[in-house]
Amino acid sequence: MKRVLWLAVLIILVMAAGYYLIPQPDLVTHQGYSQAFFDKNGQLLRLTLADDQRYRLHVDLDQVAPHLKTATLLYEDQDYYQHPGVDPVALLRAFWSSYVVRERVVGGSTITMQVARLRWRLNTRTLPGKMIQIFRALQLTRHYSKDEIFEAYLNLASYGRNIEGIEAASLIYFDKHAGDLSLPEALSLCVVPQNPVKRNPTTDTGYMHLKTARDALFARWVASMPDDADKQLFFDLPMNIRAPESLPFYAPHFVNEVDQSLPTFRWMCRH
Repeated sequence: MKRVLWLAVLIILVMAAGYYLIPQPDLVTHQGYSQAFFDKNGQLLRLTLADDQRYRLHVDLDQVAPHLKTATLLYEDQDYYQHPGVDPVALLRAFWSSYVVRERVVGGSTITMQVARLRWRLNTRTLPGKMIQIFRALQLTRHYSKDEIFEAYLNLASYGRNIEGIEAASLIYFDKHAGDLSLPEALSLCVVPQNPVKRNPTTDTGYMHLKTARDALFARWVASMPDDADKQLFFDLPMNIRAPESLPFYAPHFVNEVDQSLPTFRWMCRH
């Protein structure tokens, strides 16, 4: 019995040491970014592609519209600020559904786990991939605050097409920064990452799938914030959504000159 106890203590100590010594991963400069150029009136002149041919702009968490942050948490992970990066109950439920009764594949992923999947581009539909995702989520929790991880999610999530991050999505689809989104726009965008292909805002079918998910989310929103029920009128109005191929390309010579003269700032969101 003593040997078993000592072995258990040793295992716990080894795991604790491993958790403490696990290195801190980078969440910003591990990838390239687009550059957005504006005129003196704040009108977009050009949005460049990152080196991997994706539109990607970094934005700080405090520059994102409050209702988008609230809606994202409501939709993706209501207990985000309470759990330690993984939700054991949700994981057990997902494991039972996916691998025991085999009803359907359920992820059970928290926002932290989604950041891990996006950051390391993991295949989490397999059991080994899911275990790596959990390990990476714990690694993120070890080194970053909840706000920092949430910020990373909003900057890494896919919003359809070749668009990553809420700032690029806001600028492309609605011609505004993430901090200026209306409630219908915010709720529309926050349902896209769960299925960015099916809910592609730039196709008729994708927009209908997006609208169905958004309207269901608005019903949940009103259940928790009944004072916003009178905003239903705005959700009934059609939205003007711009596709990436319709982005402006003004003053190309000036923009190219500035773009080439600022190589050290390629990860920044604005110039």
